[in-house]
Amino acid sequence: MMKFAAGLTVSGIIGFLLLEALKILMVPITAWVMGLLALALKIVLIALGLTAALGVGVFFYRRSRSATESV
Repeated sequence: MMKFAAGLTVSGIIGFLLLEALKILMVPITAWVMGLLALALKIVLIALGLTAALGVGVFFYRRSRSATESV
């Protein structure tokens, strides 16, 4: 019975230490992941903005070309 209790105590201590280590590590890991997500969002928004600007430019270029051809 004592071996079972000792094993249970050791696993509890190891589990507690592991939990505390994870608590310490999760703060910087979470900040790092959020930074990566912010960077990815910024890249996506810049790409969308450039695509929209290019699309508007092509639209007005074709519109001006068709307006000059009909005159």
